Amino acid sequence: MVTIKLFGVTMGTNKTEEEIMKMEAEKNEQEQETTPPKRRKSRIKKTRTSSPPSPPAPLPFPMMQTIHEMEGKDQIFILGKTLEWSDTAAAENRFLVPKSEVLWWQVLSEEERRAVEGGGAVAVTVVDPSGCKYNMMLRKWFSVNQIVLNSGWRKFVDGYKLKAEIDSVQVWSFRSGSKLCFAFNVKRELQLQLQLQLH
Repeated sequence: MVTIKLFGVTMGTNKTEEEIMKMEAEKNEQEQETTPPKRRKSRIKKTRTSSPPSPPAPLPFPMMQTIHEMEGKDQIFILGKTLEWSDTAAAENRFLVPKSEVLWWQVLSEEERRAVEGGGAVAVTVVDPSGCKYNMMLRKWFSVNQIVLNSGWRKFVDGYKLKAEIDSVQVWSFRSGSKLCFAFNVKRELQLQLQLQLH
């Protein structure tokens, strides 16, 4: 008689040790057949897909009127961006275009692209929500390898008292004749608007 221990209980059996081993081998084979194979973890990192940009808000009437007076054409919505600290800092005096915004390059002509890539600048006109126009320069800062708008951006920030991480802008490009222009529509958080109305 062979003695075996099962779940902490010692039991006796008339089967030989060889027969018991054969039964265990058959049982293991059955378990392997019925158990689905474990999936190997993929080493490929899943990239996060960015959420689609929210549709732009309708442009204010004064802004649309100025664009119409400038005979604006080829309007393209480029981006929406919440302003960062560097966008509103007095020492910086520039609007930094996110690296991911390839549309900025697509609205430039070949001549304008060559000027920007060659270290030069392109004179542009920026229209604000009230229809006022600002002269700015579009150039590339090679230290950060990004496009910026400056030489007039500070006046725009001060005029609207723009706040970092509170205010956002929605940017359109258009052409007035052959000149590159931009329309900056300012979006302010509702909470801040209510605070300003209360004070």
